[in-house]
Amino acid sequence: MKRIRIGCLMVCSSLALWAMGCGPQPKPEELTQLEDLRISEESAAINQAAPEAYKICTNLTQRSIEAWQKGELAQARVFASLGQRQYATAQAEATRIGSQARQSAAESEITVLSQQMETLKARQDGLEKNVALMKTNISASDMANVEHRIQMALTERERAVGVEGDVSQREAFLAAEAKLTEARNKTAHGRREEAGQDAEAARLLFVQVFEAAKPIFDQKQDSAKSAERQKQLFEDAKAIVGPSYVFTDMRSTRLVFAGAFEKDKFVIQPSKLDALRRLAEMANKYEEASIIIEGFTQTRTSQFFEVSQRRADAVRDFLISQGVEYKRIITIAKGKENVRYDEKVTANRGLNDRVEVSLTLP
Repeated sequence: MKRIRIGCLMVCSSLALWAMGCGPQPKPEELTQLEDLRISEESAAINQAAPEAYKICTNLTQRSIEAWQKGELAQARVFASLGQRQYATAQAEATRIGSQARQSAAESEITVLSQQMETLKARQDGLEKNVALMKTNISASDMANVEHRIQMALTERERAVGVEGDVSQREAFLAAEAKLTEARNKTAHGRREEAGQDAEAARLLFVQVFEAAKPIFDQKQDSAKSAERQKQLFEDAKAIVGPSYVFTDMRSTRLVFAGAFEKDKFVIQPSKLDALRRLAEMANKYEEASIIIEGFTQTRTSQFFEVSQRRADAVRDFLISQGVEYKRIITIAKGKENVRYDEKVTANRGLNDRVEVSLTLP
């Protein structure tokens, strides 16, 4: 009987040990979501464009997996949540780098397009009025007259030139020019009927050139207006925080609010509230712009990711209180990475307790 009892105890103990070692607990949902992000189609492109930011995401993923495998579910969730935020950071960094690559080409066109826009618009308006007036006054008998036909072809020619049709539709424009030359030559030799036919053919070709070129011309005008609005946004931003704290690429303007918090804290310094109110006014002025708020800390900060996230959230909540729509705003924790001010200089350390706000026009 004693041997039977001992055998039962050994079996029970083995079953208990087996139950305790059946494998890891269920994977946290945050870790699953993070892994899904890292196998998405855009993940490789983000890693290539912003490798340093992406590396942090990779490290946080590994730490989450290790914590989960050890059964430390709460710690695994924290690392996975931080990894998701860092993935968003890397994604935003990749977008910013892509925008900078296009900045130089866009800036070179701004001045030329802005100058041409007003000149060509005035010419276009004047020509369209002339065309409308001419169409009203010229009767059917006038249209039979070759001189009127040539004049109408010339008018349509000017309209085509006004929308740069001689450049964007050059082949068709040259064909119309050839027909107009034929009409003039035949007029000089008294072949008026043939000249009238050629003049009408030239007019119709110039009309086609205008209709094909105008959408292209309008798009260039829209690009010039967008560039001008970006330029104005940059000037408005400098008026809020000063030129040394504003940076821009082709579509985004970034404002740096240096020293906006005390070390390890996430309550906005009173000295920064007026500038943030003016930022809210500017955000409402450019209501089509999206807003990214990034929180930072100096390198000597503990719990730097949590502190930087709360700093970004604090600025977001302040902007919302000033009437900025919450759907426009994304907050990102940057922690102690991307130090902007050299902390070898003691006076600079507090400057890195900051937020950076980017406004991006569509």
